[in-house]
Amino acid sequence: MDQRKKEAVFSYIDQEKQKIIQRGDDFFHCAELGFREIKTQQMICQALEEMGIPYEKTAQTGVAASLGTGSSYHIGLTCDIDALPDGKGGTIHSCGHSIQTAAGLTVLEALQKTNVLAETDGKVTVFFTPAEEFIDFAYRDQLIAEGKIRSRSGKQDMILSGVFDGVDCILSCHANGEAEARFDIGSTLAGFLAKKAVFHGTASHSGAAAHLGKNALHGAVLCQNAIAFLKDQFPPEAGIRLHPVLTSCSGDVNTIPDQAVLEMYLRANTQEILLDCDARLNQCIHNCGQALGLDVTVENTPGYLPLAQSKKINAVVEKNMRLFCRGEEDIIHGPVSGASGDVGDLGYLIPTVQFGFSGIQGRFHSDQFAVIDPENCYIRTAKILCGTILDLFAQKELRDYPVSYEEKKAWYCKDWLKCTAKIS
Repeated sequence: MDQRKKEAVFSYIDQEKQKIIQRGDDFFHCAELGFREIKTQQMICQALEEMGIPYEKTAQTGVAASLGTGSSYHIGLTCDIDALPDGKGGTIHSCGHSIQTAAGLTVLEALQKTNVLAETDGKVTVFFTPAEEFIDFAYRDQLIAEGKIRSRSGKQDMILSGVFDGVDCILSCHANGEAEARFDIGSTLAGFLAKKAVFHGTASHSGAAAHLGKNALHGAVLCQNAIAFLKDQFPPEAGIRLHPVLTSCSGDVNTIPDQAVLEMYLRANTQEILLDCDARLNQCIHNCGQALGLDVTVENTPGYLPLAQSKKINAVVEKNMRLFCRGEEDIIHGPVSGASGDVGDLGYLIPTVQFGFSGIQGRFHSDQFAVIDPENCYIRTAKILCGTILDLFAQKELRDYPVSYEEKKAWYCKDWLKCTAKIS
């Protein structure tokens, strides 16, 4: 590609460094929970209006802004915008989403101000996505009941609404905890779903007629032991994490309980293993109830799919990443994480990458989280994203495209989210 385009974009980012860092700090101090990001959305829209970049609001509090008029290749960049509770009645950006928000605006501004997309054959859309953190269910379920959103997560809602239809690849980035290395690439994220198993028995006097009852608690306890044995059927690399908790039990010390509730998250490193373990887990739950003559109902709540990254797009990302590395030790390859993200849902449908960047300190999801290296968080990260976008537009052989998008989306909507959606 024309190296002068990259140099122009990188130079612009360097010239605007202080403004970019200040913008990141402004978003860091504007922390709002998912689907409540009212001020954050206003700040994003105001910045886009000042840049002269058109945008659309989506998913209650999200924003989508595009550059370029070509139609042969459509690059999406997702930037999470929500925050977390601070445990003290307030909210805090303790997962780095404010950094992503600032990076997305920097990418748009740098590409637009330098006019480097004037002769490209595609377009880039930055999706500022709300509600990545899977929390605050009562509020989100109320929004669903009111018809304002269709799913608990921002990207899930946008998928169901067709916002990502026609996008050919997805770029994303996320803060990591590796202070010694500047970046990571090719990481995994676990997929998960929530399960609720309710054991239904028969109440009876626990002293005079215990034999006439059917103890629902016995079914739950039997199931807890069976699940412990079930986990041993999967190798460590499967990433199975399954810890059932007894959340409710009827009766008292003088009554055989007629209802007991087990709740759990099932996590796994791949979609295939997640679905396989879920099928075996359902069998385990129902068989434990049947063994004691109990009825069992199981409720599944879909979480996020595991993240499978595009190797082809990651090769382009790494090439640009190396422009800002001191040596091999600055890039960590293929870290495995037990965390989850709704970017995994996009990765199932569309070639997707999410690279990591260091520059923070303190535990994630705690009030100790802080940006300590703004150069790496805001400046180098934005340059990597811009460089990757320019390479994908300049060299068609580097591109990756969705395969069987409509078929996959149909399965995703109907069988995973248990919803319906317009299929493009």
